[in-house]
Amino acid sequence: MAKPLKVGLVGTGGISRRHLPAYQQFPDQVQLTAACDIVEDAVIEFGKRNQVDAIYTDFGKMLREADIDAVDICTAHNAHAPLAIAAAEAGKHAITEKPMAISLDECRQMIAAADKAGVTLMVAQHLRHTLEAKAVKRMLDEGALGTVQAVKTHAIQGGGRPRIRTHGISNWGRDKAVAGGGILMMVSVHHIDLLRYYVGDVTRVSGICQSIQPHMLNGAEDMASATLEFESGAVGNLFANGTTYLAPEGSSYQIFGSSGTIVSTRPTAEQREIGAIPHFGDILYRLREDNPDMSTVQNPQFDPIATDPEDLPTANGFINEILHFADCCRTGEEPISSGRDNIGTIKTIMGIYESSRTGEWVDLDSL
Repeated sequence: MAKPLKVGLVGTGGISRRHLPAYQQFPDQVQLTAACDIVEDAVIEFGKRNQVDAIYTDFGKMLREADIDAVDICTAHNAHAPLAIAAAEAGKHAITEKPMAISLDECRQMIAAADKAGVTLMVAQHLRHTLEAKAVKRMLDEGALGTVQAVKTHAIQGGGRPRIRTHGISNWGRDKAVAGGGILMMVSVHHIDLLRYYVGDVTRVSGICQSIQPHMLNGAEDMASATLEFESGAVGNLFANGTTYLAPEGSSYQIFGSSGTIVSTRPTAEQREIGAIPHFGDILYRLREDNPDMSTVQNPQFDPIATDPEDLPTANGFINEILHFADCCRTGEEPISSGRDNIGTIKTIMGIYESSRTGEWVDLDSL
């Protein structure tokens, strides 16, 4: 059996806790052998809590000294590119949390550095690694929905005052200079990426972004609406709202095909307890052949999509993405959310920003 991939994690904040179960439950495949954070108290606490003895506040020193094959980047967005590039130059594989980076130039530099070093670069898009996503992808690939004509997604989060987090670190996700944007970069990036996984690349976009709440910094948007045109010809609708007081649900997506429809539901309390961020609840579908009476087109009975536990190691997308990364590092296979793939997700967001600035449609090939 192949040796486990030895990983150094950088950034010990909230999202790192979503990655930990992979190292804890599958030590034969991945081992957390080092950790790094610029906040010394944070990394000391992290090391004690997770039995990691090799702790650092200097990423370069960790690359030089630690017994690692790869790095797991869980930092603020503006650090993703420099850390991944430094890792590649040190001959280390890298998986970085979403978004890939805060500019397209940085994305291209990351890809070039990984290619030059011959290492794996993956973006942690955990929604692609859920049992439900695999089931939807299989249905689409088999043509069960016919031609996909349209897709729709929304992300709604409550507004309010910025929070102060552990060790006094402010909520940098509201600062465009650090996060690269607002709700699109923080939340909708997941949903845009999932729709790209299902439907294919986006070719052009039109959008409006607004920064409404006073604590949104440097133009970070907390409201966005966009129309997406996919290479396949499908049309997409996106809505993102980080200002609302009340909403019936937080996130959803819908896929409309010539022969059927797929919809997501609101997550239940039980689904919120499984250890993964519950963007969606159940994924339901209805096929035209099951609904011949068109009088019920606006109120059909949807059925739960059938998932196959054999598709993935676990029901947790965060664990599955880490294991997929480790496997790709061993085999040299391209990850399903590689840097080369995921630049398309960042292009979509950057296109929406550009369209909002100019008031014009933006062809993504021009970016």
